[in-house]
Amino acid sequence: MNALTVELSSEVHEKVDLIAAEKGVSPERLVSEMAAEMVKQHEAYRLFEEMAARGRGREAEALALLRRD
Repeated sequence: MNALTVELSSEVHEKVDLIAAEKGVSPERLVSEMAAEMVKQHEAYRLFEEMAARGRGREAEALALLRRD
């Protein structure tokens, strides 16, 4: 595992500590899980964008497929 140093304001740091305590995890684990979730969401977004790009200009073809019986 790699280490990353992040500077947070005192207010954000305190809130991260409170949320971590509520969830029963360390602040480091909370931030790590948040970063992992953000990466998954970003990858899903990128995949969606790639799929949308492949379909651009083929709207009529897609609608024709939907109209089939």
